[in-house]
Amino acid sequence: MHVLTGSAVELQMVLSPSFGHPMEKDLSDLLTRAGRIVSQMKTQHSTVIALLTRLKQSSSALEKEEVRLGLKQEISTALEADGIPQDLINAITMVFVNMAMNDIELVCAVSGHSIVLHLRFQSSDASSRLREMVQSGRLHSLLHVATEQFIQSQPQSDVVFQAGDFTLSLSYQAPEGTFVTPVILLNANSTGRCWKMMKS
Repeated sequence: MHVLTGSAVELQMVLSPSFGHPMEKDLSDLLTRAGRIVSQMKTQHSTVIALLTRLKQSSSALEKEEVRLGLKQEISTALEADGIPQDLINAITMVFVNMAMNDIELVCAVSGHSIVLHLRFQSSDASSRLREMVQSGRLHSLLHVATEQFIQSQPQSDVVFQAGDFTLSLSYQAPEGTFVTPVILLNANSTGRCWKMMKS
């Protein structure tokens, strides 16, 4: 199915146990802030745009790795300059590096009963790339690490469970009409994965 550039999708992050509204709002605000920083870097003639253009023209794994490292350097430097906490920069950077390399942009993150990431596709095949990132567990792993680092950065009095002792699941409404609800469990002692797919 052809997906127009600029199309959007909502990706839902469900955390269990819930952090409570204040912490989930803080995490949402952090992701939104980082997303805006990265979006503002994509100006004409910017290094980020040059790297992404090079990525589209690259065929070798080595070139793609060089682009990944270049994006990591640019994005982490920008996040640090804007005051993102030092201990969160690496994990947040890797989320946005992978999104950028797959033509996906975070518009904002909104907290409620869960955290909803509003994503925008920047190419016609970004939808299938997002599906692959979710179903492979790659996007989950990146968000899990970022969430874990966020928990660890909180004052001890605000954390009522160990950073590794939580689960995070992702779900989204795919353009094709299939609602995908992968539930991936990660904690300090075990790793498991269960997929559930339902027709909308």
